[in-house]
Amino acid sequence: MRGLVRRALALARRGVDHKGVAANVYENGGMSGRYLIMTVISAAIATLGLMLGSPAVVIGAMLVSPMMGPIVALGFSLTLLDWDELKRALFAVGIGFFVALIVALLLTWLSPLKEPTAEILARTRPNFFDLLIAIFSGVAGAYAVVRQRGETIIGVAIATALMPPIATIGFGLGTADWRVAGGAFFLFMTNLVAIALAATLTAGFFGFRPRLGERPAPWQGIAVLLVFAVLAAPLVVSLRSIGLESRATAETRIAVADIFSGADSRVTLLDVRSDHAETTVSALISTRTLIPDAQSRLQARLNAALHTPVKVTLDQIVVADPRAASRAVQASPVSTPTAAQTLRTRLTDAVPFATDAVMTDDSGSKAIVLLRPDAGLDLASAHALEKGLQGRFEGVAVWVTPPLTALDTVDLGDPDAVQLAAWALGRWRARPRVSFCRPEPAPEVAEGAIAPPGAQARFVAALTTMGVALAEADGPPCQRRDRNLARIALG
Repeated sequence: MRGLVRRALALARRGVDHKGVAANVYENGGMSGRYLIMTVISAAIATLGLMLGSPAVVIGAMLVSPMMGPIVALGFSLTLLDWDELKRALFAVGIGFFVALIVALLLTWLSPLKEPTAEILARTRPNFFDLLIAIFSGVAGAYAVVRQRGETIIGVAIATALMPPIATIGFGLGTADWRVAGGAFFLFMTNLVAIALAATLTAGFFGFRPRLGERPAPWQGIAVLLVFAVLAAPLVVSLRSIGLESRATAETRIAVADIFSGADSRVTLLDVRSDHAETTVSALISTRTLIPDAQSRLQARLNAALHTPVKVTLDQIVVADPRAASRAVQASPVSTPTAAQTLRTRLTDAVPFATDAVMTDDSGSKAIVLLRPDAGLDLASAHALEKGLQGRFEGVAVWVTPPLTALDTVDLGDPDAVQLAAWALGRWRARPRVSFCRPEPAPEVAEGAIAPPGAQARFVAALTTMGVALAEADGPPCQRRDRNLARIALG
């Protein structure tokens, strides 16, 4: 077996001009005027393509990106333990990064498009497939350089993993969206290290070794290893987060199936995010029967299974057909939205129920979802849907407007009923006529103390908070047995 491996390596390395390849790599891996000009052009095209949500324009940026040279030189210098070339390659990568970042920042500040598109959001959460793309790009780039063929096309593959994330970082900083900027920077560093590592291993496979007569001093070799270890840290963190998110997703689906067994339910929406401190799980369950302690049970299951802090948010929606809700999510059309349409498209995809309209304002800070009467949701379920959407779309005021339904009476002694009625009336923009039937008075307190409001005052305060003003006309007449009750008429 050892002999076969040696013969295979000898066959692969046959005809490789190690000295000539190394000289060519180092020649193309440093700073130059062409490198800076092409970096500016590529960054500008990538930023505009991301803001327009156009994959074709982003591909155009990849075609002119010059970042292949310094990164492959970085990988080869690690294999050859060439300290001077390592510093030169790192300097070129760093300058290219900051030049591209400045270009992206300037274009973001000058552009009226401030809403993150699907192309931008796709580069804020590195996953296992991004890692594979970077590794194979590095292998392909190093192989093309060693064989001295197809370098331009392979440069496109390497640019796939680097220039768009840099432009996304600039967009996040330009719009003060730190989550976008942080996620894109994490993706950039992960891909940079993965590409360099793949190039290093590929160069070693083809027989590149430090020359015996020019071995660096021991401290230089140690310094190279330390630099590589520092660069590899994001890759280790990324792999841990990817693995933890995969485990959390699988465990959540298993736990939900157990908790809701017999309730005919489906996981409609599931979002799992992990950082170094905590894993966040947000789930929206479509079910025929509510499970009161479902969130606490899911929290306990995930804490026991993952052995790491987990924050669970579980919302339940009672629907006539849970399978229909899941099918609606799976059948959401795939499109490439413009900047003005992105938020509306994301909301449409996230709401698995029949809607009359999904409206957003120009700034993308507020959205209204109008549910149709055949959506199959009561007021409580529509309220839960709104809370779930607000948790998922941070920074956006999402309002869900339920279909107009009968709301004849409100139990003033039930805080949840009071809040739900005030919410529904506010979403309907109603001006109701209300009769208060023997409301509970404010409790008596000691002289000088401030008395808490009575039942009627609490209901009026809840309505005021939701922007609801009462009509001057009297509401429906009270019945004989009405006590601590509000009777409402909308007409």
